Amino acid sequence: MSERNLPVKIFHKRKADEMLTEGGGSKPPKWVLHGEKLRERSAQLISGLDEAKEKAVIKINKYKGIPTVLKAKIVDDAVAKSHRADMLSLFEERYDDKAIGLSAEQELLIRVSTVEEYETISRNLALCELNPKAISSLSAISLLEPIINIQDVKTKEEKYVLKVTLVDYNNASLNQKVDEEFKSLLISKKGIHLDKTVQYSDRLLVHQVLLDNLELLRDIDDFTGIYSIEPMPVLQVVEDSFFYETEFSPVQPVEGELYPIVGVLDSGIAKINALEPWLVGNTTSYPEEYVNRAHGTFVAGIVGFGDLLEGCNFTGITGCKLYDALVIPDLNKEGCTEADLVENIREAVEKNNNSIKVWNMSLGSGMEISDTDFSDFGTALDDIQDKNKIWIVKSAGNCNNFTRGQSNGRITRGADSVRALTVGSIARLQAASDLAKPDHISPFSRIGPGPANIIKPEIMHYGGNCGIQNGRITSTGVNSFSPDGQIVGRCGTSFSTPRVTAIAAHLSNEVQEEFDPILLKTLMLHSCRYPETVKAAMSEKVTQYGFGVPQPIQDILYNNPHEITLILRDTLKKGEFIDILDFPYPECLIDDGGYYYGQLVVTLVNQPILAARQGVEYCQSNLNVFLGSYDEKVNRDRTVRTIRNPIGRNSDGSQNLLNFSSYSKKTIAHEGFNKTEKVLIQYGDKYYPNKKYAVDLGEVTPRYKDKSLKAPKKWFLKVEGVYRSFIEKQAILKDEELLQPFCVMITIRDPLMKQPVYTNVTQLLNQHSFVHSNIKLRHDIRVDVRR
Repeated sequence: MSERNLPVKIFHKRKADEMLTEGGGSKPPKWVLHGEKLRERSAQLISGLDEAKEKAVIKINKYKGIPTVLKAKIVDDAVAKSHRADMLSLFEERYDDKAIGLSAEQELLIRVSTVEEYETISRNLALCELNPKAISSLSAISLLEPIINIQDVKTKEEKYVLKVTLVDYNNASLNQKVDEEFKSLLISKKGIHLDKTVQYSDRLLVHQVLLDNLELLRDIDDFTGIYSIEPMPVLQVVEDSFFYETEFSPVQPVEGELYPIVGVLDSGIAKINALEPWLVGNTTSYPEEYVNRAHGTFVAGIVGFGDLLEGCNFTGITGCKLYDALVIPDLNKEGCTEADLVENIREAVEKNNNSIKVWNMSLGSGMEISDTDFSDFGTALDDIQDKNKIWIVKSAGNCNNFTRGQSNGRITRGADSVRALTVGSIARLQAASDLAKPDHISPFSRIGPGPANIIKPEIMHYGGNCGIQNGRITSTGVNSFSPDGQIVGRCGTSFSTPRVTAIAAHLSNEVQEEFDPILLKTLMLHSCRYPETVKAAMSEKVTQYGFGVPQPIQDILYNNPHEITLILRDTLKKGEFIDILDFPYPECLIDDGGYYYGQLVVTLVNQPILAARQGVEYCQSNLNVFLGSYDEKVNRDRTVRTIRNPIGRNSDGSQNLLNFSSYSKKTIAHEGFNKTEKVLIQYGDKYYPNKKYAVDLGEVTPRYKDKSLKAPKKWFLKVEGVYRSFIEKQAILKDEELLQPFCVMITIRDPLMKQPVYTNVTQLLNQHSFVHSNIKLRHDIRVDVRR
């Protein structure tokens, strides 16, 4: 095989590639009701509103100045953002912003402050012939009542610990007033104590409330501003372990070498001989008598020396400086709630946000995520990453479903952080009693999808294996250090995660650009491969393995002569899209029959705009990527009202080759790319922050082959964005510009490993006047694996 020593390339769009979004007309949807059915729906909604008003009047009089909230259930056909303005017109006057969110049950949340406002809404609903689309969009209206679930409440110092979140009214001064009123209410009640208030994000304050007994909940549960009351989640760390002897010679940092620093958010790192030379500082949230450094020490060992401890070249790196952020106590001696952990993490990160950019987090909640709502914990981690410009690599979580013969459970709360990179576990070895085959998902590893079906976990790595023998759990672990310096073996996604963190940290260290988690995540996901032995449908692979296992760092940053990897890192403004009409697909990849061939891997990572309390619509923006061929450029008539761009491509001959329908379903069912790389998912209009396609043009159906691959053809790359109505409206009210930072990474490869693809594409970049350069690297990557 050819040597990989040609750096991946960064290229930039040209001025001619910047396009303006063009509009078009639309017809009323088929689901809009008429006549008697419309009047019945109107009466149904008015009835629900009257019932809500009766309850709301009591609250308006009792808690003056605090608005009530209506829930308006959206019918499935009307979920698209294009219908949102119509339905909001029932509740809002012009320039009046009363929509505050979207519930997990797909209900609009509307702020209503006075009895007069209820009467106005009722009149709008009665005018059904003037508002047919808006009324048809909704199936029910009711009053928002606090979501109360106090099953399995844990105690702290013999008091019940509750998590109380307040309604986000989408108004900072009103939110502050409601928060102050709530705290005053707590002070006035005996047996109720506000333990702490933790800022999860700008839009989410969480109150940790202690009760002497649960009957006291009746004294506060009718407060208008309460959104939910539930048990405060208590943290869990699963540590399956066994001990055995193996050899390891401590490695010292090389003087003068610039190593990356990884922040380890965990239970603490012991100062053993193997790790102490690599420690660069610490933060602790607990006194020494409440500390057990076993878990954090094991994690730190894998961050620094995962390859050496296994005697394998998994990551291609050795050695990381380690920052010890002790954020969780010995849970056998001291409890730690979700709010405690969020507070501890934020404090540790803020103290080091200028010097440490990559953080490992191999701990979290034991509670599964929701299908339709992103967790408060995940939202908090997103906020910490955005505010401090850092990147967290997070474990997917462990489960013991395998002990009952059940399938792997879903990822836990916190692992649904959109900004974080979430890691699951595969098995490296299989002992006689182990359940997983080598390179298959570990029995304990939690799987996806995440809320709103986003792809979580995104990445897998080796975290151990386990099984059942004689009614007892057995395990085949991965290697690292105990607090006394022994080599021990343990299992868990806690221990697959630090391998990925090590790759992330070294990528950040090697790439000589300003720290850019979007670029780094793209590099990582683009390199991922599915294990060759895994035979499953693509939907199952994505749910269990995400995008696969990342390659060693050498393979991430370098090409061989028969392939090239191009990176487009940019920011897209609302109202614009990118359409590169001279995309440099290599002419050397035309076969003797005159058809283009080759393998394409395209990865898109964007940083969507996030909005807490928007339920399934937490991701408020989305990007789509298209890559394909067309026949010719055409001049466009800009005198037509909807045409804003002077040059385009002919629509008849334009084919997107990342489209599922272009490929044979029979070949799609096979693994392709040597059974490791094939990815072809119909993302449609899903708001996925990460997308990946890997296709072989040899699998294009005969029907599309002549249309899309017959030379001569021109090639295009298009990136366009969409936004949800909530964030569009907020941008208008605040006079802000909506932006989506993104990175697209494209690899073009000759499957025959004969043609000079790297050279040919570089020549085409020059020919079409693209500004481009090799990615800036610190130095050639050295692989040093001691066996």
